[in-house]
Amino acid sequence: MIIGILIFSTPKDEQYAGVERLTQAATQMGHQIVHLYEPYFSLSGSEIWYEGKAMPQVDVIIARPNFIEEPGLHAHVVRALLTQGYRVINGLRSYGPAKNKIEQIQQFEQLGIPYPSSVICKRPDLAIDGARRLGFPVIIKVAFGTVGSGVFYADSEETFGPIADYLNIRDRNPILVQQFVAEAQRKDLRVFVVGSEIVAAMERTAPERDVRANATHGGVGTPVELSPDERILALRVAKTFELEIAGVDLIRSVRGPLVLEVNANPGFAELERATGVDVAEAIMRYTIQQHQIKHIGESLTVAKVNGIFSAPSSSK
Repeated sequence: MIIGILIFSTPKDEQYAGVERLTQAATQMGHQIVHLYEPYFSLSGSEIWYEGKAMPQVDVIIARPNFIEEPGLHAHVVRALLTQGYRVINGLRSYGPAKNKIEQIQQFEQLGIPYPSSVICKRPDLAIDGARRLGFPVIIKVAFGTVGSGVFYADSEETFGPIADYLNIRDRNPILVQQFVAEAQRKDLRVFVVGSEIVAAMERTAPERDVRANATHGGVGTPVELSPDERILALRVAKTFELEIAGVDLIRSVRGPLVLEVNANPGFAELERATGVDVAEAIMRYTIQQHQIKHIGESLTVAKVNGIFSAPSSSK
């Protein structure tokens, strides 16, 4: 079986897509991996070209959206692949909303998913007003960020103001101001969902002098036993965003578990180290299963069209 991994960057940044471990797991299971870099695609009508040549042969594709821009700028390739009938794991409908933290929060609100109290605003003066209403300290997040980049901590108006001014000058996008949940003690939970199952979970602790628990910034993971409410919430979030591969980040609060965010391109190196679970293998097993389901469905469709199956005769 030939499995394509769609990487939304050039090779120099593919480490952010976990490609090495996915390739290793597939090879150990006897399958071939083809790396597909989004910048190398070109489209012409209904035709798809890769590096100026015909599309490489693949049976199924895993999308690893390792970008931090507006998702719509990266939709054309996935949309074309889907139109041509390719099975894309974590396809367009999945990663789009999940890459925009502001859109996430609005969906959480609409669907009654618990999350830290938040304010969405654009002008720095309104951002400060929102922070006052939430109460310091607060967390500031940009709409598009990854591995903890674009997350700031402000414990007063004096520290908040320059951050808001800088973000307004940098890209003039709305920002997300969130309540800092002190009782979480600078820890969060990373819950990794594949399909409709939780394959692994860990508690992450931020390093000293930081509030970000991401491994990239020095956060350390340890195995954790999730409560029934935490399990239900993580699975609900992954299903809501139609993510087949999801990293759901939760935080424990006096209100119960709250969702920090959901990730469409979750890293899993620290998760594998902390839990001993082969997450890459779990992703590959799900991918293979989905290809088999698609193949069976196509075979049944062909058989029906060819008249091998006939509708049962009606009887009175």
